[in-house]
Amino acid sequence: MNISLPQLKAFAAVARHKSFTRAAAELGLTQSAVSRSVRELEEEIDQRLFDRTTRQVELTDAGQHLSQRICHLIEEVEQTLRDSQGAARPSQGLVQIATDPVLSSMSVPAWLAGCRKAWPAIAIHLKDRSQESVLQSVRSGEVDFGIATDPQSGDDLYCEPLCIDPYHAVLPAEHPLASRDTIAWGDLCNANVLTLDQQCGIQPAVEKALSNHHVRANSLQLLGHFAAVFGMVALGLGIGVVPSRAQAGGLHPAAVMRPLRPQVTSTVMLVRRKSRSLKPNAAAIWDALRGLEYKDTVEPDRLPPLVHEA
Repeated sequence: MNISLPQLKAFAAVARHKSFTRAAAELGLTQSAVSRSVRELEEEIDQRLFDRTTRQVELTDAGQHLSQRICHLIEEVEQTLRDSQGAARPSQGLVQIATDPVLSSMSVPAWLAGCRKAWPAIAIHLKDRSQESVLQSVRSGEVDFGIATDPQSGDDLYCEPLCIDPYHAVLPAEHPLASRDTIAWGDLCNANVLTLDQQCGIQPAVEKALSNHHVRANSLQLLGHFAAVFGMVALGLGIGVVPSRAQAGGLHPAAVMRPLRPQVTSTVMLVRRKSRSLKPNAAAIWDALRGLEYKDTVEPDRLPPLVHEA
């Protein structure tokens, strides 16, 4: 069966307008060209699609069935082609990025706002996922690339460092250690330590640091978001261990952050598939992220909001 998209578009336009004349005007074609396309389609499928009179054009039963099934598909095909055309131009189209809720509550929106400043016509959709889901979304091609904390490179993933993030202790403002400029890991012995769980990729580094520095905490409580850590610290329920950039989300006024010594860091990384090259607009955003010299100085409130999907 040899059916072309122009034939289907001609049929859909006639079905919509119930007129060859108005369909031709919509498509920017002559009436005879539209009639020929419809006739060729009818011959190809061996079905009459319209009952034509001098006064009106009506769909046959076969035409009605085809109209119900095909018209929305044509719109989807055309939208897909438009998206593909935009994706082929670095300055246009949609780029989808996955990251975890902790990163998307810290500096990522400001970084992406900097990208929007460089590429204002590129739409950026940010998707919140757990760390493992971020990596799976990259592997499956659901998103163009991801931003993750300390992801493990493998045969299927390429990871590139974006920034280094040192860990800080979060203490109640009235805590005896709050007057110090830095906090030793050993000072966490016998404390109730509050940190982030494995959903954001931070837990392994914190547990390793506690082990390496022989810290025997009274308890280790894992929470889903740094806001919960800040809130519990402010109420005197423990000492938090979080990346320094967590402060960008708003530190509770009853809590303070101090650098932990010796310094332990995590690395926020760009992640993409090794086997597939980025489409041009995604590559432009990837490069823009790499090129942000001062990643915390962008003022996102001066730019259009990012689309943020949970």
